[in-house]
Amino acid sequence: MLDRLIRMRKDERGFTLIELIMVIVILAILLALALPAYLGTRKKAYLAEAQENLQEMRTSAWLYYVERNTFQGFNGQPAATTANWSFEYGTGDAESITMTATGKDGSPVADATVTLTLYNTGAATLTSSGF
Repeated sequence: MLDRLIRMRKDERGFTLIELIMVIVILAILLALALPAYLGTRKKAYLAEAQENLQEMRTSAWLYYVERNTFQGFNGQPAATTANWSFEYGTGDAESITMTATGKDGSPVADATVTLTLYNTGAATLTSSGF
């Protein structure tokens, strides 16, 4: 009985080339399906980081508008810079003010900008570019 098991074990030589190629093809297909979803999730995370800080700046600008009925002269403190973004206020007027997040050099969002424009009605528009 033991001799028979030893002979059977010697006859087994591992995986065939076809089996290995099939495993590689399956892994490539799974990677091709998962990679776009992963990259899209990263983009959303970077965008959410900028939006969160711009919303804080929006609140500050809106409080200024409520007190003075204009955005003109507003020089609030921009949100603190993060590892990926730097923030700044644009020049405000009676109708609107613009806040911008700019991607830092060397970060994954180096060429990206996210702009939030706040209007005197309380409405806001958010645009992004460079992703």
